[in-house]
Amino acid sequence: MSTVPDSLARAGHPAPGKLPDLRSEPCAALRRRAAPIELPRVVMRGALAVALSGLLLALLLGLWRARDDMRHELDGAVRLADAMALLAERTGGAPRSRDELLAALQALQAGGGLRHLHLQLRDTEGRALLQSAVEPEPHAALAWLLALNRRVFPPPAPEAVSWPLARPDGEVWQLQLQASPEAEQREALERLIELLGLLAVGSAVMLAVMYWNVRRSFKPLRPLLGAIARIERQELAPLRDLPAMPIGELDAIARALRHLAGALGEAEDARRHLSGQLLTLQEDERSRLARELHDELGQHLTALRVDAAWLQRRLAGQAELATVAAGMGAQCERVQHEVRALLTRLRPLDALDAAHSTPGHQGGESVARLQALLQTLVHAWTKSPGQATRYALVFDDDDIEADATLPRALVLAVYRVSQEALTNVARHAQASEARLQVCVRRAGNGGELQWTVQDDGRGLDDAAAWQRGNGLAGLKERIWAAGGDLEWGAADAWPERATPGLRLHARLPFAVVAG
Repeated sequence: MSTVPDSLARAGHPAPGKLPDLRSEPCAALRRRAAPIELPRVVMRGALAVALSGLLLALLLGLWRARDDMRHELDGAVRLADAMALLAERTGGAPRSRDELLAALQALQAGGGLRHLHLQLRDTEGRALLQSAVEPEPHAALAWLLALNRRVFPPPAPEAVSWPLARPDGEVWQLQLQASPEAEQREALERLIELLGLLAVGSAVMLAVMYWNVRRSFKPLRPLLGAIARIERQELAPLRDLPAMPIGELDAIARALRHLAGALGEAEDARRHLSGQLLTLQEDERSRLARELHDELGQHLTALRVDAAWLQRRLAGQAELATVAAGMGAQCERVQHEVRALLTRLRPLDALDAAHSTPGHQGGESVARLQALLQTLVHAWTKSPGQATRYALVFDDDDIEADATLPRALVLAVYRVSQEALTNVARHAQASEARLQVCVRRAGNGGELQWTVQDDGRGLDDAAAWQRGNGLAGLKERIWAAGGDLEWGAADAWPERATPGLRLHARLPFAVVAG
């Protein structure tokens, strides 16, 4: 058994049967580096900016509210002093009449000037001269909070201070000043609602910024996950083409995946090369067997036919013995025909050379030569005795030059997979019709050969058929070694048939060999 060439070892290919060493750079460097995690900083950077902005806004709002509350407190104190001056008739000028005084006091109380205080006046008979101001109805949220606060934290009982007030006209009024805890509570809850609103808006903005940062940071995960999912389908190109990531952790993962793609690609190349070597050894062994059969068995059979013919001539007067001698010669001729057919299967290219008396190409084979090989193969199955299946060949080479030369290894691989596929149809498909289709066309600087075999038989009952020894696993391995991938499914050439049939399809890229 041959070993992996030194050129592969020098190129850095791993030994067959071994996994690539992922401990080399850059993976080891990624493990050694203990760089700080970048993702939390990126995510929280915007949140910190929103939080600082919210704190600054809360500070400005608090300072503005403090100035406003101070102004209201001072205004309330001045209004209370004005009310006391009115009641004490200390405003200068002529004393006010009763109606003028009550109107002035009512105006002071109605304007909200007496902050958290209610002023009441009663005459000598106890009739109310000045009623407390009526608080406006709170909105729904404030009413709910007021009710909750009164239930959980009941306000203290209001305190009142009263004294008699003698009027110049001889009347004695009763003056009462009563503190209003409900007004103080209402004002405090209004400030609480403003604070909660500010917190809600700040939290919503912070969550929105964090969501946007997280979404932007993890957006590159989509191509990463897509590239990882394609590893199962042996598609390494998306891994190699991963772009640089904006986040350090994701970029490290992308670098590791690119390195993994390179290592897997090298391992796949080495395995493909080894598989090609094994198939080459198999063909060499077939050629050796064919030479031995031709050189040894062919000579003996020819000698036996000569001896049988001599015996037949010498025994011309003895009919019974002459018949036996003639039968021996016929048997030798049939064996020779079987040997020639076996040689054709073992060495198809050499057999075609012998049939056409033309030497084979050193570097490749023509498209016409491939077509002739496949025609011979299909014709052999068509003429095979006891066959109920009709075989047909569809060969399309309109998209490539007639004198284009294909690699010899590709021609042999197409012949072998066609041979194996048609053998499987004959043995297992129970089909009435089978079709071999080959399309050769230009693709870029090289070309592509599309190979399809389909039949109208019973198809594959399950995926385990690839491991049951009916040639499909070897066929898939040979196509893979030739640089293609085998696809399979239900046949589509005969949609009217009740049976699903089987369709095998492969695309084999190749480089056109110079003539």
